[in-house]
Amino acid sequence: MRFLKANYPRLIITACLLLLAFASVTNLLDNFGEKYTDEGFKRSLSAFAIAKGLNGLISVVQGTEVAVQPAGVGLIMTPGQILDPANDLIERFSWVMLLCTTSLGIQAILLKMFSSLYFSSVVTASLLLMVLFVWNDWRYSVRMKNVIYRLAAFLIILRFFIPVMAITSEGIYNAFLESKYVESKAQLEQSNETISSLNEENQEANIEALEVPWYESLSKNFSSAVDAFDVDKRVEQLKKEVDNLTSYIVDLIVVFTMQTILLPLVFIWLALRLIKANFSFRFFN
Repeated sequence: MRFLKANYPRLIITACLLLLAFASVTNLLDNFGEKYTDEGFKRSLSAFAIAKGLNGLISVVQGTEVAVQPAGVGLIMTPGQILDPANDLIERFSWVMLLCTTSLGIQAILLKMFSSLYFSSVVTASLLLMVLFVWNDWRYSVRMKNVIYRLAAFLIILRFFIPVMAITSEGIYNAFLESKYVESKAQLEQSNETISSLNEENQEANIEALEVPWYESLSKNFSSAVDAFDVDKRVEQLKKEVDNLTSYIVDLIVVFTMQTILLPLVFIWLALRLIKANFSFRFFN
């Protein structure tokens, strides 16, 4: 008991150092970090693919002309031009997603670098050396201890910076962002199908208007003819899809910007502050 009371601070420090050494050798945090980084990378690629698909589809719809010839009177309309603002937003969203995907790719590479066997061995050795210094005060100078401790603390920050950031990012995503991402992604996929369907209807109406003589169209049921050329209805549907696209694309931008840009910047700032404090702090006076 007397030994525990006399060396209580050293025992706590030693336990923390050994725990960090164990985490460095076993790659326990790295496994979670790689898993969460990979999941974020897949989500980013999925959203990027949806954005590029919508961009291509809207470009096709914008160039589709609808020929309306009621009673032989010709009229050409391009209702797809309503999607022009949404298309501009989707193009910007594609750039944002490319940036977010690149950020996650860089995080994955850094995670592999700092969790490699060589770097982990160096960190573990420095931690064990710190333990040795804690229990052997009289053998080493204060200056040497400060140099070793600062170097070890710097290596610890590098070693666990990326996995801790990945785990924190995934925790924030699961707690606050997942529902928004799932809903927005599902709505964009639904908008993709709706716009594709409207484009097919426009093309069918265009073909019918161009190939069917007006006197045959007049001989058909009047209600079916009206439905075939109901461009106003399709325009209203396109307007609705523009509103939906704008809202959900902005939501996705918020989700990925927070998770892959804002949060890493916060962690980088914290890491730089820790590194600066580490090299200006004297562990032994």
